[in-house]
Amino acid sequence: MNAFGDISPPLGPTQLAAGHAPPTPPHEDPLDDVYGSAPASPTLAASDVLDLNSQNVRPHEILSDLPSRQRALDTDAYREGLSNSKGQYVQEGFDEGYSLGANLGLRIGYILGALQGFVAAWKSHDEALYQESKNMYATAKQELAIEQLLGQQWVNEKGIWKWDVQGEDEDATFREVAEQHPLVNKWALKVEDMATRWQVDFQAVEKMHNRAQETQL
Repeated sequence: MNAFGDISPPLGPTQLAAGHAPPTPPHEDPLDDVYGSAPASPTLAASDVLDLNSQNVRPHEILSDLPSRQRALDTDAYREGLSNSKGQYVQEGFDEGYSLGANLGLRIGYILGALQGFVAAWKSHDEALYQESKNMYATAKQELAIEQLLGQQWVNEKGIWKWDVQGEDEDATFREVAEQHPLVNKWALKVEDMATRWQVDFQAVEKMHNRAQETQL
């Protein structure tokens, strides 16, 4: 004990009792005992913590991702089926629609052409007949428009005609379907009636052509 009553450890070598291990040397960082781990304690690197977390989360992520993967597979299957069937059914629909439309166009062209001929024939000869044929042509042009012929009144949502068709064979041809369209048939009869009244022979040109061929023979 010194003069101030302070008890200080001796400065010489420390004597240890038998069976006691020497104390752990002090660390250089005085805060290491508070915030750090003891030297003998196991430590985990940051990458190890992330790996453990990813292993714990991965099964949950896979399960939550299944609906989106299923939707993607369904979408791919739908697109593939649509692509494979488009070529077949679109082509069939186009062929059928084209054939019917072509035959309707031929009949409409014949009717409107005949009416235009009547208009031109009576224009400078008879004003009353000129006005009659002119009005008939204007009305026919409206009623025989393709949007009228193939509207919902005559064609259903599947593209099948609603009017009755009588064919020479078991299956009617597109020509017969077009000729028996109610509006086409209506105007064909009107043209024939006008031609009969005015003594117009629509077969005159064909007859003249046949006579010319017979003469050459």
